[in-house]
Amino acid sequence: MRTTTKVLAAGAAMVFAFAIGPARAGDNGTAAFEQLKSLAGHWETGKSSTEKATLDLELTAGGTAVIERAHVTNGGKAVEMITLYYLDAGQLKMTHYCMAGNQPTMHGNYAPDTKTLTFEFEGATNLKSPNDGHMHHAVYTFIDNDHFRTTWTFRKDQKDAFTEDVTYARAK
Repeated sequence: MRTTTKVLAAGAAMVFAFAIGPARAGDNGTAAFEQLKSLAGHWETGKSSTEKATLDLELTAGGTAVIERAHVTNGGKAVEMITLYYLDAGQLKMTHYCMAGNQPTMHGNYAPDTKTLTFEFEGATNLKSPNDGHMHHAVYTFIDNDHFRTTWTFRKDQKDAFTEDVTYARAK
């Protein structure tokens, strides 16, 4: 009898742990998503390590996703990339449609005390090998209502190859 009670108690504890785990992640994911929603609008580069760039962020799909259109100049040629942010079971995720021809998906973790949102690589479509170049990590720092900074890390041959560090200002 005691063994059955212990097994049932352990099972109940596991069910409870799984039940509260997503709620915690959901709170963080929801807060992060709300921060991203607040960025809706047109943004232009301030000081950066790249050429001039602009971002347009807008809510789509009834407010359940944020679409970001990045317009950059690469070697004198205008390029557009898309990033889609969304919640998946309370976890903030993003899929980046990159000029490298692949689509990395990352999950985000928001740290309200430092106002940073950190995205970590989960996988990618159209990536033939882990050695292929792809965006692998991103950090968004929310400076104030009119400024934020992004730091994207590109990985190739399973090593960080370069980082794009850009500060954006809301266009008035």
